[in-house]
Amino acid sequence: MNKKSLKVKTKIPYNKLMLIFLTALFFVLLSVLPLSAETIRDQLGRRVEIPDKIERIAAVGPGALRLVVYLEAQNMVVGVEEFEKRDNKKPYLLAYPELAELPVIGPQFGGDAELIAAADPDVIFASYLPKEELNILSDKTAIPVLSINDGQAGSMTEEELFKALDFMAPILNKESRAAEFKDIFLNYKNDLINRTSNFQAEKNNKKFYIGGIGSRGAQGLTSTEAGYPPFQYLSLNNIIELEAKSNFTINKEELLIRDPDLIFIDQGGIELVKRDLKREEFSYLKAFKNNEIYELLPYNYYTTNFATMFADAYYIGEIVYSGEFIDQEVSHKADQIYRSFLGRAVYQEMKDIFGGFRSFDSY
Repeated sequence: MNKKSLKVKTKIPYNKLMLIFLTALFFVLLSVLPLSAETIRDQLGRRVEIPDKIERIAAVGPGALRLVVYLEAQNMVVGVEEFEKRDNKKPYLLAYPELAELPVIGPQFGGDAELIAAADPDVIFASYLPKEELNILSDKTAIPVLSINDGQAGSMTEEELFKALDFMAPILNKESRAAEFKDIFLNYKNDLINRTSNFQAEKNNKKFYIGGIGSRGAQGLTSTEAGYPPFQYLSLNNIIELEAKSNFTINKEELLIRDPDLIFIDQGGIELVKRDLKREEFSYLKAFKNNEIYELLPYNYYTTNFATMFADAYYIGEIVYSGEFIDQEVSHKADQIYRSFLGRAVYQEMKDIFGGFRSFDSY
């Protein structure tokens, strides 16, 4: 009896088919997704997933790009806010003018999602942006957005600076530079405090005032600040203080009543201050009559310029505590500070733009 050969169709079970499909899908996804990622919390407490390898960055909002330069990560920047190209009077842009040649990623205070996405950064560092704006920017760009602070825009404090650097440094692989930078900062601060202790008698209970402090743009004579760091380091008191860190405007009548012996003017608002001092009532100020008004380089320019802040402090100390307060020309001291903060000396460029350290009646 002849047996016919039978053809048997093998049917693959559905479970095995799904397993094969899912395995293939896994390897496809693995080939297009980043090799690894990490979830961190930014300074507003938001959970953000960032890629393991970060080579391209954007920095938006007041002070963000400055801190990137402090960390010596400027070569990673792929674009800048339009304000940085249009108004390149800040020390970090004078030190690295090539930053102003990068593509524009939108206006100041946050940039533009489409332009940022076109620059294709791996992460976006954002300063003083509300949580809602951060989330919208992240959704629109599909790029991780990291808040580097949790305060209100104004003058960045030492605490805010250090927290921001400590947060940014590991992401940028700049931990050693962050530690070095903080040491430099504290060395200048402690040097000012220690020098001041040798000259306390020379204050003679004089009254001091800082005016022209910028706040979202140039401001006039009555714009001042509570807790102005150079005054704190030098054991000087502003004629009016508030408990909270802030820029605020003093009532002009109160300025006249308190009548400071010495007035220091931030050159960021110098044109407005000149206009103010042409008003008759301010001509009665003691500091005006005695030619005791002095100009400082801009301290609060898209939030705090920390290198300039220390340079200003040494100049104030020179004026208040006599010419022996420091053992070198204040311009040389300023360049020493700029080099340690930015890697390059820029005092002469700042002087050419703003006027530099000088008496108000010197022109």
